[in-house]
Amino acid sequence: MTKLSKIAIICFLIIFSLMLVDSTTAQPSNDDDCPNFEGNSTNDRMGCLDSDGDGWSNPDDNWTTANGADAFPSEKTQWKDVDKDGFGDNSSIGAKNIDYWPDDRLRHKPVILIACDPASHTTTVNEVKSFSCKVTNPMESISVNLRIKWVSQDGISSDWDSKEVKLNPTGEKGHLTMFSIRNTAEKIGLSVGEVEIWVQDQNEPSAIAKLPILVTENFENEGNIIGEEVSEVFSFSRMHDGVVQVSNKIEEESGISIPTWAIYTLLVVMFSISLKKPTRIFSKPIKFSKSYKNKHKESHITDYQNFKGTSKVVVERKVEKTNKNEVVSTEFDYIPKRLRK
Repeated sequence: MTKLSKIAIICFLIIFSLMLVDSTTAQPSNDDDCPNFEGNSTNDRMGCLDSDGDGWSNPDDNWTTANGADAFPSEKTQWKDVDKDGFGDNSSIGAKNIDYWPDDRLRHKPVILIACDPASHTTTVNEVKSFSCKVTNPMESISVNLRIKWVSQDGISSDWDSKEVKLNPTGEKGHLTMFSIRNTAEKIGLSVGEVEIWVQDQNEPSAIAKLPILVTENFENEGNIIGEEVSEVFSFSRMHDGVVQVSNKIEEESGISIPTWAIYTLLVVMFSISLKKPTRIFSKPIKFSKSYKNKHKESHITDYQNFKGTSKVVVERKVEKTNKNEVVSTEFDYIPKRLRK
């Protein structure tokens, strides 16, 4: 084989290899749903255009949001909008433009309930008092991530600042949270503290509880100290606080809301049962035999006759004789005293 033949064979092999590579590159991949476009979508379609890089492809003429395309192609944290109100259904931590009512087109903002007890305080300088608060998620289909902040005005101080918590949908365990805020009075006058509930992706608090605190002068009271201590221990407010805590604990653990009046009713019923008189020994009247009844009846008749026979009162007096020496009877019926001579 000549040198020229070898060169021709080598050139032929090179050209054939290039043609083979070209052919392989031109064939579309079976995993690419958009072979004519460059893209990196992976969730709804493979290899299609994904502008925000969240894995969901941009919608086009052949693939709309109804097919599963990204409803928010420019927002990485959202891709689905069931009620088509312009707010996304993803509520995970870090998400933006959240729809807290994904099945209701008329609303999207979160609803949070807050209640604090007592609603206000009257205190003195350097005295420490607390507010007990409960925050609840009343929404049925979505959980919320929120931040609870305590903002106090001049005149009071607190070691409580804020807390972050996730609340599950209502009816589930973990749909509420409870906490206590301790405050120390520092200055005489009227002050106000606020509990603010900030829900994720909101520009304003979703709920606010304003709690007035009146700080007065510290007057020493030398009254009945024992009486004050007893009233403090056995006060109705302390009992009510305990009932409220029991109700909240049951609701927090089981998701079942039991009103305080139901607990009071149960306590009254239990107290009434404890005071119930013992049952009678004989639940039915005693039955006597016929002979016993006759004997008992005869004894009553005899006693009555004896009593009747002795019911006559006899008065005796000295025997007097008349001129004719006639004996006057010494026995006569009873004469009332007022008729006696």
